[in-house]
Amino acid sequence: MSCDKYPIIAAIFARIYCCARKRHSAIMDSVNLAETYYSWVRDLPIIDWHNHLDMAALAADRPLGSLYEVWVKADPYKHRAMRICGEPERLITGDAPEAEKWEAWKRTLPKLVGNPLFDWAKAELGLLKISLDGRTVFGQIENVSLADWTPSKILRQVNAEVISPCVGKDEEVIGATPRLLPSLRLAAGEEVSPETLERFAAAGCRVVDISVDDAAMLAGYDAPALQDNQFRVAAFAASRNWTMLLHLGALRETSSRLRAIAGPAGGYAAMRAPVDPAAIAQFLDSLERNGALPSTILLTLNPEAHAQLAVLTGSFTREGSPGHVQLGPAWWWCDHAHGVRDVLEKTAAYGVLSTFIGMTTDSRSILSLARHDWFRRTLCRWVAEKVASGDFPDDESLLRPILEAVCYGNAKRIFDNGRLPAADCNRQPTETGKESK
Repeated sequence: MSCDKYPIIAAIFARIYCCARKRHSAIMDSVNLAETYYSWVRDLPIIDWHNHLDMAALAADRPLGSLYEVWVKADPYKHRAMRICGEPERLITGDAPEAEKWEAWKRTLPKLVGNPLFDWAKAELGLLKISLDGRTVFGQIENVSLADWTPSKILRQVNAEVISPCVGKDEEVIGATPRLLPSLRLAAGEEVSPETLERFAAAGCRVVDISVDDAAMLAGYDAPALQDNQFRVAAFAASRNWTMLLHLGALRETSSRLRAIAGPAGGYAAMRAPVDPAAIAQFLDSLERNGALPSTILLTLNPEAHAQLAVLTGSFTREGSPGHVQLGPAWWWCDHAHGVRDVLEKTAAYGVLSTFIGMTTDSRSILSLARHDWFRRTLCRWVAEKVASGDFPDDESLLRPILEAVCYGNAKRIFDNGRLPAADCNRQPTETGKESK
């Protein structure tokens, strides 16, 4: 069939071809841009401002055990995935030998394409210099000894500047150093003495983490009338320039069977309905009216609340404190590429991207620190796509300070008494791979 005889069809095919070439060109442009942006932030230090690592184990700095012990044994994300894939509990948290549990995990991993665990596996094993190519993914990963690795070696490997594990109010703070600082973990309304707050402050605490599973409990909050524990903790945090984390909307009471088997953090929690912004606003307003509103990060388990909370944060600002109240990173079940992108979209559209606090692991595994690199790659791809589509300017003097702030500078403010400014878009770009002070 000659196209000369069918000019309309020829024109259609030419249009399709032209569009395909343009799309391919845009994709390649975004890939190249992403690599450039990643080179700006790749070597910045890591500040993991919220996690569940064991401070005593980090301080002891003993050689690690097997790969299973470090990577799988205490990870509720992996346990949940194994259950979904039908593995018996005996091979997850039960009394099976370690070798059998390892084989169960190896059977599970190749089934997880599309789940963030699959992407994280490549980053986490890459940290240990363990290859994860097409062969090892499908069952050839060995449960090797990690005796030549220590916590401090891993911290050096990922260029960790500050790690802040959460510690319960009745737990002893062991091994605090300028690099290893505790954060105080509380449930909403939990009683805590002034002596405990002072003890954590003396150990270098900069973060108080408060679980607010049901945000409805904050509705009608009136600090002057109540003078309750929540107010006292917030007021202390504000007076010491601590950052307050509000973890909102976890549904922890789901399966009684799994709770009895795996304990309270066994990987079976779910998400509640989206939080009521009015309840959060009443709580924050009451603190603000009484001079007790510290720098606050709102982390919601239900992604439907991202936009509502991102808008709300603009109601509670403070001179000299960029992003004083802000939407936090994608949390728990939202911590995947889609969730990260959603938080970035909502923060950019309804808040100010340059003040965003960036990534934290919220993990029980030290290998999860490799996810900071995963986040940086995801962030850079997202920005590159925005530039390639024309939504963001292709201007290093604007973009580089923002990326550096999101990946490092804004988190550093938590541990520098809030003194560091957010991204300064008027300064000259720094040399690739150098720390920006």
